[in-house]
Amino acid sequence: MPRSRRLVLPATLAGAALAYPLYRRALDRLVENLRLYSAPAAGLYDVLATPMLGGFFARVAEEVACTAPGGKVLEVGSGPGRLAVKLAEREPDMRVTGLDIAPEMVERAEALATSSGVADRACFVVGDVASLPFPEASFDALVSTFSLHHWPDPSRGLAEIHRVLRPGGVAMIYDLVSWIRRFKHGGQTAAELAVGGPFGKSGVRERGLAAKLGPIPLVYLAVLGREQGDATGGCSG
Repeated sequence: MPRSRRLVLPATLAGAALAYPLYRRALDRLVENLRLYSAPAAGLYDVLATPMLGGFFARVAEEVACTAPGGKVLEVGSGPGRLAVKLAEREPDMRVTGLDIAPEMVERAEALATSSGVADRACFVVGDVASLPFPEASFDALVSTFSLHHWPDPSRGLAEIHRVLRPGGVAMIYDLVSWIRRFKHGGQTAAELAVGGPFGKSGVRERGLAAKLGPIPLVYLAVLGREQGDATGGCSG
């Protein structure tokens, strides 16, 4: 494959990764006084990001499917639902729940699931990672892409993720590398934060780059696991 074609996915991924923080900052500024503009902003992000992130989401869907075949999966920061719907389409036995803090994103995701014929297997809720609206030990796996660096309290968010994972479950956190996160507010990676929380050092199963443009790193992946021996009190079926 020519080198120029090998660079297409990382280059477009970089553009999409940088576009979402711009969308979120714009939404934060507008939401209080210009509420009516947030829905068009969500639609614009979806139109711009979808062609850039399609290949990346296909790869993430494959990795998540291998981790939790036929299981219950939570996506935190599901946005317009592209990844969640792709998962539901790929894995008929999987049940996917998408959670996003923006109601307009949830509305778009629900519409996409309906038009794609997977509304019975992919549902979406408005919620905050700092207070997940699910019982303990509800999910076999969790995935999040380009979301953690937006969380006001990432450590609390990871503690909530640990709580809703079943023992033996894993969380796959994809986020921007440090040099890109500086455009937002920087902060530690998911793996670094996890060591000081309920996951602990032993819960960090994997950490490394998920995408780069030539020698330039763009996205990292942290795989965090809830230990089999963790108490489950109040788990759902």
